[in-house]
Amino acid sequence: GGGAFSGRLTAALVAAGTVAKRALDSMIEPRVTFSAQLFGEEALDSRLAEAIQAGDSIGGIVEGRIERLPAALGEPFFDSLEGLLAHALFAIPGVKGVEFGLGFEFARRMGVECRDAIESVDGALRHNHSGGIDGGLSNSNPIVFRIAVKPAVSFGALETVNLKTGARQILEPNGRHDACFARRLPVVVEAVCALVVIDLFRLSGRMGEAVVEE
Repeated sequence: GGGAFSGRLTAALVAAGTVAKRALDSMIEPRVTFSAQLFGEEALDSRLAEAIQAGDSIGGIVEGRIERLPAALGEPFFDSLEGLLAHALFAIPGVKGVEFGLGFEFARRMGVECRDAIESVDGALRHNHSGGIDGGLSNSNPIVFRIAVKPAVSFGALETVNLKTGARQILEPNGRHDACFARRLPVVVEAVCALVVIDLFRLSGRMGEAVVEE
């Protein structure tokens, strides 16, 4: 494998995340659920087939949602909910970008287009532009984020430099590569999110809060 850059590292994340998910399901209400999907599934299959035929690889974007999270989890400064989630998500090998809600789309909009109306007394927002997080804290709306996953590049003939001689040379790495390892990440992302959420419940002293009826 690739050591610290290997996807094998995700096995430990999934194992720990599984324990966290079980604890959340048995101890906390509202429960935290998670779903993820790879964008462009329709185009992905044809792109993937082309990449495999060419001996190449492709990246992808995975969208995640954390549902039914109560308000006020997180901190307003260094340990903001976005910061903690992004910190953990970047631990997944191959993740090169994270955005919440509209993300970079905010930079292309006017302020009036980014405002969100509160629709009900439970805090539900009309659009959830901020992806469930305001001021570093959860706002009781679904946490929505996307991660950009790069394609595998350590395969085939690679141009490099011999560190002893300084001369350029071709490196032929052994092993295999995944033509689109972004497809394997949803379960890893789910586990990482569970770890962050259970830490926040523990730090906030809310691990034993009473069941909330829907």
